[in-house]
Parts: sequence; C-alpha cells; structure tokens
Amino acid sequence: MDQSSEQVKVTIDGHSVSVPYDTTILEAAEKLRIYIPTLCHNENLPAYAVCRVCLVEIDDGRRKRIVPSCAYPIRRELTVSTNNEKVTRIRKGVIQLLYARCPDEPVVQQLAARYGVEGPHPRMVKKKEDCVMCGLCVKVCEQIVGVSAIGIEGRGADRRVVPPYDEQNSQCIACGACAYICPTQCIKFTEDGDIRRLERWHRELDVSKLPDSERGRYSTFLQNFFKDKL
Repeated sequence: MDQSSEQVKVTIDGHSVSVPYDTTILEAAEKLRIYIPTLCHNENLPAYAVCRVCLVEIDDGRRKRIVPSCAYPIRRELTVSTNNEKVTRIRKGVIQLLYARCPDEPVVQQLAARYGVEGPHPRMVKKKEDCVMCGLCVKVCEQIVGVSAIGIEGRGADRRVVPPYDEQNSQCIACGACAYICPTQCIKFTEDGDIRRLERWHRELDVSKLPDSERGRYSTFLQNFFKDKL
C-alpha cells in the first residue's frame, strides 16, 4: 500500500481530523486551529525540535509519552493532549529556562505571560541573552541559502551562534535571511546604498563590487524568496 496516500485519524484535545500519513502533530493541530507554541519551527525548514515549548502528550493505545509536536509524524491513530496538567507543567519549566536566558525578549515575555510564568526559578541565573538558540538562522543559511556561513558552538548554557572563529566569513552573502527568520529579531541587517551589514556576524559586503552575474542574486534574494515563503 502506498502510505503517502493513507489517511490517519488523530484526536487533539477532543477534536478529531484525518490527515495524510507522516503529517506532524503540529500540522494536524493547525488544521484544527489548535494553538501549540513553538519558537524553532518554520514550515520551509525540516523540524529541529530544539526549543521544546511545543511538547505534547500522546497516547497511541499502548502507552503515553511526551513528544515534540513539530517533529512527531502521525503514522497510527493517536490521541493528543496539548495543554493537560502534565504538559503545562513541563512547558512552564521550559519557559522558565528561556526566561532565565532571555528575560528581556518580547517573544519570551509573551510566552511567559500566556502560561503564567512570572520569572525564572530563583536559582537560575539571568544571562540577559537575546538569542533563544532556536537554530533557525543556522538552518536557513545552510538549507535554503546554501552557504553555511554560521554555526553553533559551545555546550549547555554557553552555546551560541557564530561564524567560524567568530570572525567575518567571506562565504556570507549578506542576504539577511537569518535576520528575517529570527524570532527575537536579535540579528540586525542594514543596508546603506550598496553596503550591506550584519553586525552580529561581523560581515560587511559592498554589493557594487560583485560580478554582474552575482549582483542580481544578492539584490533580489529577500524580495523573491521571503515575501512568498516566510
């Protein structure tokens, strides 16, 4: 049987829908207009499942477990809870961690307010970062732009996104894709005539010095791609 044409029933918060085999829980919830928060999801990129705020509880008839809704494919009949007591408790814990890292970011503050999180646990240290480490900028640079000019370094609370050696990378085409997809808008992209700057990556590019064959790619990338896909 061609599984790509198979329809699978899923029940989310008491509402049922049939979806194509391998549809994610997040996609099914969107069909039902059921809100599931997420920071690292974009429909044009493969699921990364790193922010963890989209966790839900599933029951497949054999056992219950917590899974990331953005990355879990529906392949058999499921019952899903997006906001029961267990899910809400776990989600609040994730938001507390985000709050501890990025206490001043509006997107984090909005999530905290929605779930009644007044602040990080007293033992958590506020780092006052502006990056939630969603990885979207790295993924869009690698998989859509095709450059891989930035990456993730470090571990745990010290992880950060940087170009190699935290220096200007000539591979960066200064297209601004990373800035457009960033949920906290912490990546600043500016244009001054022919000069494009991405301060976070120490990148400055004079578009006028590019070969004619490349200049069009640089000048129209955002307009032709992002207006339709992001």
